[in-house]
Amino acid sequence: MPLVFSPLSEDVLGPAPVQLFPKSAFVARQLGEPPAVDQEMFEVTRTVLEEFGISVMDADSSSGRMDFLERVLGLIRGTGFTVAVFSQETRRTAFANIALELGFAAMCGKPLVIVKSRGAEAPSDLTRTDWIEYDQAQQNRFRTKLEQAVGEIRALAAFEEDKLEVALEADHMDCAIAFERIRKAFLLTGEQAYIHHANTVLDRLEEGRDIDDLTRQRYEVSTFVRQANRALEQQA
Repeated sequence: MPLVFSPLSEDVLGPAPVQLFPKSAFVARQLGEPPAVDQEMFEVTRTVLEEFGISVMDADSSSGRMDFLERVLGLIRGTGFTVAVFSQETRRTAFANIALELGFAAMCGKPLVIVKSRGAEAPSDLTRTDWIEYDQAQQNRFRTKLEQAVGEIRALAAFEEDKLEVALEADHMDCAIAFERIRKAFLLTGEQAYIHHANTVLDRLEEGRDIDDLTRQRYEVSTFVRQANRALEQQA
C-alpha cells in the first residue's frame, strides 16, 4: 500500500491526524459571504446529513497556530467522507481550494459527494464522477438524491465491515490492510466495535506471528527493483 505524503511538509501521513471525528463529513465550500445559492445548497445538505446523525465539519471547524491548509487536511483525514458544494457563482479562488480539498480527499481514499448548482461546470477531472444538482424549483428531488448518496455511504461502511471480517480471519493477516478497513469503517459509523477490532490487530502485531505484511512488502520492493532497473536500461 503506497505511503501518502503531506504536500506541505513532505512528512508521511501514516500517523493518525490530531483528532478523529467519527460519523462526520468534511464539507468543502466557499466560506466568508458565500453566494446565496451556495449557502442554500449547504443548508439543505447540512440538514439532510444531520437527519442521518452525521456531523458537518468545514474549514472553520478548527483554529489555532497550525498552518491553515494543514488543519484542513487534518479535518479531511479525520472525517469519514467529503462533500463538495459549489455553483457557477462560487469565487474562483474558493473553487480552487475546493478542488484541492477534493483531490486530497480522493488521494486519502475518502468517499466523495459532489453537490453543485445546475449552471455550474464541474472540473474536467470530475466529468466522469456522479454529482447531485441543485435546483430551487426541485427541492424535494435534491433532498432525495442527497439521501440516496448518504445511503450509499452507509452501504460502503457495511462493505468495509465485510472486507474487515475476511482480513481478520486470515491465517496470515495483512495488518496494514486490516487496520485501514477498521479506520475507514470507524470514521463512517463511529461504532465502538471497531476499537475492539483494532486491539485484535494490535495483539497480532505484538505477538509478531502470522503477519502477511512482510510478504507483501517484500513483493512490492522486489517489483520496484525490477521496474527501476528496466526503466534505466530503456533510458540507456
